[in-house]
Amino acid sequence: MARTNESAIEEYLLSQCREHGFLCLKFVSPARGGVPDRIVVAPRGTVFVEVKRPGGQLRKLQRLTHAKLRRHGAEVHVVDDKPTVDDFIANLLRTSPNQERAAPCPTDT
Repeated sequence: MARTNESAIEEYLLSQCREHGFLCLKFVSPARGGVPDRIVVAPRGTVFVEVKRPGGQLRKLQRLTHAKLRRHGAEVHVVDDKPTVDDFIANLLRTSPNQERAAPCPTDT
């Protein structure tokens, strides 16, 4: 069986976000290392997502940065395979009764 790499997981995350009408933005912070790879904007809220290869581990700087983000109230998720992406998407789809799920926008790419 072919080994799945991080870029394949990230592409799957992006496709699932698009399918459900979520924005999935690449996050780069030149002045700070260890930041999560993606910012996902969904009706339930805006969250950070770190993408790893299957079984991949966070580096020390990533662990520290994610902890700092969480201390400041941010939600940070780590996905490393298709089932964890699916669980992440399912979590985002659990909205409060007053929120409606966003329809996919055909112009989003």
